[in-house]
Amino acid sequence: MSKNEKRWIILLVAVVIIAIVFFAVIIGGNKANKEEQNTTTNEITNEEKYTEQLEDGTKLNTSEEFNNSKTYGNLEISNVQYTSKNGMSVLLADVKNNGTTTHENEIVKITILGDNEEVITEIKPVIGKIEPGQTIKLNASITADVANARDYKIEAAH
Repeated sequence: MSKNEKRWIILLVAVVIIAIVFFAVIIGGNKANKEEQNTTTNEITNEEKYTEQLEDGTKLNTSEEFNNSKTYGNLEISNVQYTSKNGMSVLLADVKNNGTTTHENEIVKITILGDNEEVITEIKPVIGKIEPGQTIKLNASITADVANARDYKIEAAH
């Protein structure tokens, strides 16, 4: 074997070794990135413990406390649906006047609460005029994905 052939063989072996090392680093790096992405995805999923993802991508609040009926004065708030889709959260509910007098239009403050009663957000919808025994719909929107909430409270807006 000539000196020139030996150089070519050594050069070829070096290129193959470099290629193997290069691919090992890239494949190992991709595995680490995928594991990190999976961990992040799992953390996000675990944080959403009060929502269920529907087929159309809507998040539906499933918290028992949030969906229980609540009372505000003579009004009963029930049939609560709290959802989020495309960065918009919507609270829908029935509001029934259980009193003997007409409830006039009123702005109320609904405070959306997390696990430890921390305030996630506040909204100030209007409850319309309700005659005694009448039920109307409450519809409040929030331009944020905040459907993952444990509970809410309702009070007079100041």
